[in-house]
Amino acid sequence: MANLFQLMEKSGLNRNQISKISGISNTFLAKIEQIEKGLGRINIKRKTLINIAISLNLSLEEINSLLIEYGHTEVSTSDTPYFLAASENQTVTGILPIFSSLALEWFLIGMEKKLSSSEGSSLIYTLDQPSHVLKSPEYASFVNELDPDCKKVSPVHKDLIESACIHRRKLITEALARGNKINTYLCSNCFEIYMRRWEKHKGTDMEDKYKMFLREHIQALMKYIETYPEGYKLKLLKKCPQIKYEMLYMPVRNKQEKVENKISKVFFLGRDSECNKDRRIIGWGDDFGFSQGFGNLIGFATDLQNLLDFFHKQHSGLNDNFVDHRFEDPEKMVEHIKELMFKNIPENKN
Repeated sequence: MANLFQLMEKSGLNRNQISKISGISNTFLAKIEQIEKGLGRINIKRKTLINIAISLNLSLEEINSLLIEYGHTEVSTSDTPYFLAASENQTVTGILPIFSSLALEWFLIGMEKKLSSSEGSSLIYTLDQPSHVLKSPEYASFVNELDPDCKKVSPVHKDLIESACIHRRKLITEALARGNKINTYLCSNCFEIYMRRWEKHKGTDMEDKYKMFLREHIQALMKYIETYPEGYKLKLLKKCPQIKYEMLYMPVRNKQEKVENKISKVFFLGRDSECNKDRRIIGWGDDFGFSQGFGNLIGFATDLQNLLDFFHKQHSGLNDNFVDHRFEDPEKMVEHIKELMFKNIPENKN
C-alpha cells in the first residue's frame, strides 16, 4: 500500500487544495511530505487519516488499507461520526472528481452543512427522482440488494450510507427551519418512470418491499412541501434536462453593498437520467453508481467561476422555459403527486 505522501501525489491535488478540502493545516501536510519523502513514517491519528482520505476521494477499501498501513484497524461502524464530521468540514476547491456514490454523499454533506449554517442561502437540485435526502436510511442501502452481480455490502458500508442519509436529512431540515430555500427540479416523465421502478421486480419477493420504499420516499417529499410551503419547492419540468446537478447559492455583498445570492458550488453528476435509461435499457439491471463504463468517474464538484456561471445560465434557461406552472401552488402539487403515486405504485389487490 502506498504511503500518504504517495497518495497525495497520485490524487492530482496540491497541498494547498488538500488542506482547504480537508481542513487539515498546510503545516501538518508539509510535515508528512518532508518525512515520507525521506522514506520515514509519521504517526497519524485515526481521525486525521480518515479526514485526509475523504479529501483524497479514496474508496472504503483504500481507506482500510491506509489505516492498516499506519498501524490502525480497518474502518468500523464506530468511525461513522469521524466520517460525518470530516464531511461537514470539507470545502470544494478547483475541480474535484467524484468516483463513487459514497464519496458524493460526503461532499454533499459539506455543501448542505453550509446551507444549514448560512442565513439567506439556497440550494437547487436538478434531478430525475426526489432527492436521496428524503429516502429512509433502509431504502438508501436497499438498492444494492437488487443487483445480482453486486458483491455483498459490508455492515460498515451499509452503516455509512444510512448514516449519511440521516445526517443529510437533518441538515436540510435545519436549513429550512432557518428560512433558507431548496428548489428541486424534476422531469415529469423521469418522475413517473422512477415511481414504476418496482415493475422490474413484479412477482418477486422484492416487489412489495420496493413499493413500500418508493411510497415512503414520495410521501416524505409531500411532507416537506406541506411543512415548508415557502421553503421547499418542487418544480416539474416539461422537458428532460438529461443531466443532474446541484447548486449552492450563498449570500454575498455586491459593489453597492447590497446582499444578493450568488452561486458558490456546483455538483455535476454524469449518470443518465431516468428518461435516457428508459430509452436504452441494456440487459437486466440498472447501472449502480457508475457512468457509461469508461471507469469509475461519476461526476465532479467545482467552485470555478466560469463553470459556475455556465451552470447558472443553463439553469436559468431551464427555469424560464420548461417549468410546468400548473402546479406552482403547494397544495396543487401535493394533490398531483398523490394522483401520480396512485397511478404508478398501485396497492396490491390481495
